[in-house]
Amino acid sequence: MSLRTLLTTLATAALALGAGTVSAGAQGKAHDTRADYTPFAKFTPLPASSTCPGEGPGRQAKPFVLPPDYLQQVVAEETDTIGTPPDSGPTEDLWDMLTQNESGKHAARYLYRTHEVGAAPSSGDPPRAPGGAAVTVTDLKTGITRTLAERNDWERFDGIVWTPWGTILAAEETIRQGRSDPNVPQALGGLVYELFVDRKEPWKLDPSRERITAPEDGTTDFLQDGIRARPALGAKSHEGIRFDRRGWNYGIAESRGQTVAGQSGGVFRFVPDRKGDLSSGQLSALRTADRRYGPGSWIPLDRSAVQVDADAEAERRDVNQYQRPEDVETGESTGVDVLNHGWTLYVAITEGAEMGVMNVDLRDPARPFAYPYAGPAAGNATPPVFTSSDNLALDRKGNLAIAEDGGSQGGGDDVWIAAPPQPDRGRRDDEYEPARTVQRFASGKDCVAEPTGIYFAMQGTERWSKGPMTALKAYDERTVNSETLFVNRQHAGQTSPVDQTVAIAPDERPRGRRNH
Repeated sequence: MSLRTLLTTLATAALALGAGTVSAGAQGKAHDTRADYTPFAKFTPLPASSTCPGEGPGRQAKPFVLPPDYLQQVVAEETDTIGTPPDSGPTEDLWDMLTQNESGKHAARYLYRTHEVGAAPSSGDPPRAPGGAAVTVTDLKTGITRTLAERNDWERFDGIVWTPWGTILAAEETIRQGRSDPNVPQALGGLVYELFVDRKEPWKLDPSRERITAPEDGTTDFLQDGIRARPALGAKSHEGIRFDRRGWNYGIAESRGQTVAGQSGGVFRFVPDRKGDLSSGQLSALRTADRRYGPGSWIPLDRSAVQVDADAEAERRDVNQYQRPEDVETGESTGVDVLNHGWTLYVAITEGAEMGVMNVDLRDPARPFAYPYAGPAAGNATPPVFTSSDNLALDRKGNLAIAEDGGSQGGGDDVWIAAPPQPDRGRRDDEYEPARTVQRFASGKDCVAEPTGIYFAMQGTERWSKGPMTALKAYDERTVNSETLFVNRQHAGQTSPVDQTVAIAPDERPRGRRNH
């Protein structure tokens, strides 16, 4: 072993010990998905996007063109009745991002989604009443969908994540609020909300879990209702939200930092003052020497200013400015991060020269390193075939699923799989390589819609989905299991306006017993 390699190994080990939460082995915690979507080994890539045949509503719908030997099944859709009588009603439109309850007694049983609708018009209705953006939850055991939380001042809910301590974060994707949260009047942009779910019945909130942290948390909210705004994470247009092994939070500002004044399009890190407590902490943004890639640092932002407009504060501090970054992913949800010793932040960027996926090496808390991973800058995928990268999800082999946002020209929006570079024991740590290959896995038949919320299911999901099928629960363990890729059909409009949640999974039946 060379001296350089020895010093690098010791430094990495010291960093891992300092973080206090790193498990043994290169990939950290025990990961929860069994999905393996390796291109060519596990599926034959699609040669082209769909030709826009459209697809109707209903549990029988097949919204995606898939490779041979894969199944799909609608799990829930917009026309489903919410809850059970007398507590029932229609769902909201615009089904967006997804997560399961990733810990707890009923782990993997519940599938949560955000609804990207606007706030209700302000017309004298009481605060905190229903009518705006929402989070709904589908019980995979029964097929019943319920509303977890909905408020008339919430707008454009997009990002969602299950926290390490068993709550949910849901985030507003809006640069300028149409209707302000009366308890966070200083905020100009969208906010992150923490939802305190019931540990025994995770389809509802448990207000007793919520700790009142006002006014120190930047709010005037003294009501214990199981919902708390987290303005310390910044007032901005949020989308992807993820944690690293330290419990630090990462996100973006979905704005056009390269072309619009007052917008940063930045990549952000939040370090809480107290672990597991998002009421206060330091929000920082990524800056590298050339403002694109390479070694850099996290630039601390003013704690008061970010609660008003984190986008403008980041632009003022001259951080890296990208053009509509959207989702982020780490190996701390259901997938496995096989790069950078499991310390990678994957960032989807929809527009500009950096369109594609950018990776950030997080091993050194003081010195991140950003590099192109998938797309034109990485040299492995180019427009117009691959464009407008949006949502991200890792499987257990480190393959990264990438969903397009209105990207395909003359065809359906696609879901791509980027395979990690081949292991090379001789590679130096500073030799950052792009994805080995980027291949088309799925394509939407509805060319008005887009695939959103891609999420690989947790190991053990089939424990809840198995059993008899019903009109509502039109699936079983064949399509909803530990290898499932969940995806929403959002903005449905060709043939049907009904948004849907779809489960995609490999067909494990013997070939002689397949009827498709």
